[in-house]
Amino acid sequence: MDADMLKKAKGYALRLFKLRPRSCVELAEKMRGKGYEADVIARVQADFIAMGYLDDDAFAKAWMQSRLKKYGLRRVVRELSDKGITKDKIELLKEAGREEYDETSVVRGIVQRRLRIYNNIEPLKRKRRLMDYLLRRGFGLESVNKVLRVL
Repeated sequence: MDADMLKKAKGYALRLFKLRPRSCVELAEKMRGKGYEADVIARVQADFIAMGYLDDDAFAKAWMQSRLKKYGLRRVVRELSDKGITKDKIELLKEAGREEYDETSVVRGIVQRRLRIYNNIEPLKRKRRLMDYLLRRGFGLESVNKVLRVL
């Protein structure tokens, strides 16, 4: 393994982490896309794990906490899965997050903000647009219906 190549790979990985935290799979995909070989990627991952920069558990927890303010649980779970987090870790996070996360109140807050935008639209059309918007963001149908029923 070329020391210069390893230094460049670590520099590239650090630039990626400067933007936001990454999962192991996400880092490997980005580095593979830049043309780095598997042994260089594995070495960078091992070094970053040892330094504490790369931690899938902490990444998944932080990702879930930040994204659940704007998106539903279904979407956040899909995003974590796309980022290479294992189903077991996702299930543990979902169980831990269920007691803290109240999807209905998040939906209610989003609806209140979106109602300003849809103010001049007829009521039936406004409800349909709100429902479509919320479902695309990964909120559950039950929570969406519960909030929109009172409009």
